[in-house]
Amino acid sequence: MPTANTALPSCLNVGILWGHGSIASTAAAAVDALRAMNMLAAMRPGGAQPVVRWLWLQMPQERDATPPPVPGADLGSQPLDVVVIPGWLVPTGPQLREISQRYSQHFGAMLQGHLQRGGLVAALFNGSSLLAHCGLLAGRKAALPWVFAPSIVLQSSESGARTADVAEVAWQRERTWQRDGALWTTASLQDTLAAMLDLLAQTSAAELAQAASHALLFDSQRQLTATTAMETPTGHPLAAGALEQARRWLQDHRNEPYSLQATARAAATSPRTLLRWFAQVHGETPQDYLHRLRIAQAQALLQTTYLTVDDVAQQCGYNDTGSFRKVFTRVAGVTPGAYRQRFKLRTSRKQWLGRQGLPGTDGRV
Repeated sequence: MPTANTALPSCLNVGILWGHGSIASTAAAAVDALRAMNMLAAMRPGGAQPVVRWLWLQMPQERDATPPPVPGADLGSQPLDVVVIPGWLVPTGPQLREISQRYSQHFGAMLQGHLQRGGLVAALFNGSSLLAHCGLLAGRKAALPWVFAPSIVLQSSESGARTADVAEVAWQRERTWQRDGALWTTASLQDTLAAMLDLLAQTSAAELAQAASHALLFDSQRQLTATTAMETPTGHPLAAGALEQARRWLQDHRNEPYSLQATARAAATSPRTLLRWFAQVHGETPQDYLHRLRIAQAQALLQTTYLTVDDVAQQCGYNDTGSFRKVFTRVAGVTPGAYRQRFKLRTSRKQWLGRQGLPGTDGRV
């Protein structure tokens, strides 16, 4: 069986703007994403050193503005890979424009040089106002908070006129967050984590960002396919159409041998009709849908339990481990063992206990 590449990426350097009025929740959410990646990296072989470091970027006259109580790091003269703009808690557009103007005088040249060098920027909530004032949103697609969007669009137009670039920012009203090249923008506070993890997935720490997103972001497929001990039924009834009945049958009996006839009976239709309509609506056969449900459950087990691959296969309805490995590799793109090494969300039992874990065992388990 192929083994996963456990080599850790080089250290990623992140700068987070902070000053009077900065939104603490977005700054803290960004830091939590970075901390989660360091935690997962520490669980891998050779992962003693952090793979992500961050510092607080403050204007000289705002050194008394205390950032959230999460320490950063001294990066010395090392260049930044990512810059995060948390946005500001202000009541009006004119006040936001005034803050953006002050910050652009100190950080404008840095942001422009950062992007020219290939760096990435996350402008969270109304932090995109600073990008607009620096002329960095002109011609870009951006997700903007509706209450500040008119002011930000106007700022972008004015800065574009100053730089002879008259292209307006394209406000993506239907998007909660938006990526355009090296810029990520968000329309609301709760979108911070998703946008940050997507940004980090474009860096040298991509695998760790993907692993962190599995743990930190809502995943409807895994919610549905968690093991019985992990499930919390909602109790809300679903639509009672034939296809929905078939889908629910597959969900409820996903650990049992597949039977097209039994699925069709549950849907009160013929196997032939079920195959035709299932493929038309879901784009796959009922059996392929069942495989995806089972593999989603297997991924959750591989990430969060110490079950062997054989045991995971049994729990997910595969009596033959070889067949399970083939289906898993086809659906997930890697073998079960490689997936566990890449995306595990639990440390080993030995690390739990430490060297002094059990009397008389010298910490060995």
